[in-house]
Amino acid sequence: MIKEESLLSADEVIEKMYTAYRNKQGLSIVRLGDGEALALAQEVVLRCDEIKKRKWLPYAGLTVPDLKARDELVASVKKADIVGVAMNELPDFTPLLIKVFEAHQINTNQKVLTNACINYFLMEKQRLKKFLLQSPKPRVFLIGNKVDRLVPYLTREGIRVVGLLRAVRGLKDCSKIVKLTSLYRNRFDIVLVSAGIPAVIISERIAKEYSTITLDFGHAADLIIKRKYF
Repeated sequence: MIKEESLLSADEVIEKMYTAYRNKQGLSIVRLGDGEALALAQEVVLRCDEIKKRKWLPYAGLTVPDLKARDELVASVKKADIVGVAMNELPDFTPLLIKVFEAHQINTNQKVLTNACINYFLMEKQRLKKFLLQSPKPRVFLIGNKVDRLVPYLTREGIRVVGLLRAVRGLKDCSKIVKLTSLYRNRFDIVLVSAGIPAVIISERIAKEYSTITLDFGHAADLIIKRKYF
């Protein structure tokens, strides 16, 4: 059972980001929705033949079966600093997450949890924008297939974008992306990752390996691009 009152609020999450930035510490914020729940469920809660019926999963980065990716995802969920969980009673969301947590022995009582919509909540009241415009300005690195389209909107607002990586072709690319990011190490303070299910692994590993802040930014990037809102 995941109780709403046990989740960190957006104000509490952003405060942890400020603390990590001031102290030059790593902080990974990842999010688990239906795609991540289905990836974790492979052959432990649901048969892969059943999961394959969700035709949209390849778009989110998962080609079923992929048990190696499942196990890597489990490891990253266990290691991530803050885990956003879906608060949605549809079968593939919270009910499935609870089952996969039990199957993989992920104790939610020992995890710092927030809402999986934290990427959107951080944009409310300009929380994230204020964080990115503080002095000294954090150096922002972007990862995801559409992030080049995000750059003009961020730079127009005065955000200090220092680089980007595109072409995340599913969960098989996670290790490659983390390795490529090493070319820019010590040049960024926060990484925004909009890469579907792979964002969980990428965010957790980069935060740990390079002692930086990472945020699984998801479709919040699309919101900025489409609505020109930030």
